[in-house]
Amino acid sequence: MGEVNSSPASTEAFNLIVPLERKLKAHLRLLPDPHRADTWLLDVRLFYEAHPAGRTSFTLSGYSREEAEAEARNIRSNSYLMQEIDQYLWSEND
Repeated sequence: MGEVNSSPASTEAFNLIVPLERKLKAHLRLLPDPHRADTWLLDVRLFYEAHPAGRTSFTLSGYSREEAEAEARNIRSNSYLMQEIDQYLWSEND
């Protein structure tokens, strides 16, 4: 798991690579909403065996920067986000 950029400036993106399960990894990019200080776009790029497997995103509303970064770091513990990623991957295979 490697953090690429985590500048304290609220206008900067936060990037993180997270192993999800076995050979599946996610590159997470957290971007601030320019119009709302408590809203973040969590862009998820999925890779299986280092090959692109898809891309999805989530809007995190009501989070401070620290809370949104914690959600990204701990995405594997968030059953809702993991279920949505799983459903996305299965729908891509249909």
